[in-house]
Amino acid sequence: MSDAASDDASDDASPDARDDPAPNDGRRVELQVEPADQAERLDAFLARRVRTLPRTLLQRLIRGGHVRLDGRPATRPAQRVGPTRRVEVCIPPAEPDEPPLVLPPARVLLRDEWLLAIDKPAGYPVVANLARAGEDVVRAARRLLGDPAAFVGPCHRLDRDTSGVLLLALRPDAAAAMARAFVDGAVRKTYVALVEAAPDPPRGVVDLPIHAPGDGLARIDPQGRPARTRYRTVRVSAQGALVLLRPLTGRTHQLRLHLAALGRPIRGDRVHGGAPAERLFLHAASLRFAHPADGRALRLRAPTPWG
Repeated sequence: MSDAASDDASDDASPDARDDPAPNDGRRVELQVEPADQAERLDAFLARRVRTLPRTLLQRLIRGGHVRLDGRPATRPAQRVGPTRRVEVCIPPAEPDEPPLVLPPARVLLRDEWLLAIDKPAGYPVVANLARAGEDVVRAARRLLGDPAAFVGPCHRLDRDTSGVLLLALRPDAAAAMARAFVDGAVRKTYVALVEAAPDPPRGVVDLPIHAPGDGLARIDPQGRPARTRYRTVRVSAQGALVLLRPLTGRTHQLRLHLAALGRPIRGDRVHGGAPAERLFLHAASLRFAHPADGRALRLRAPTPWG
């Protein structure tokens, strides 16, 4: 659902981004290197140019020998691009281990020539990775659009097990505009989570830094990046406490870590001590932003999928 927002409460994509692959599709991507690119880290260069693959996946591809600089394999994500003319990225093919994700009309919250927004179901990643091959939202969006080569750039990330509003750019300039909006704090994200009991106090702000190593588990760490979450308990019942969450920063697993730090891990979050459940009870309920084409205020909403 989308409507006009009420009063209540990166870098530009390169021409190469149009050829972005989905992970595990067996494609080879070839990128031309400009002189200004030579001082950049290889993983940062790839993350900027191949926008539909997460940086952690690109780092694994580099370490696995799937990235070549002028025909020579690269093995270190931190190495500089250097005096290279061409970078090749090979995505090994893999057989999906899940049925195709179908996006019926009821899950499409917004669709125009700039953006596609969906109500993402839990259990599917935005972009699949080599650690667990399978179906992903980007593939499903391309099928919905009827074009397997369509530009589909995730504007933000939701964990595999998180459901709710997900915004995708359908053209490079839309991706660049939304990337700036997220960095500038011009996008307002609201989540809901189910925990065993109301936090104490029932509302407030969690201000705890988070360290998210490239290949490790994100954790609260005094040396990490600043992370702040505003929260409010909205309902307590026999099922548990429903907590409204507004991340003021965007760190890996921020909401899961911050609720766990309050002693109220999300139900189904086994990594951070949550009670066992059939799913992770975390849902992206709404997203508010200005449309990149005309500046009109939008609020996209996805109904909570549990009672």
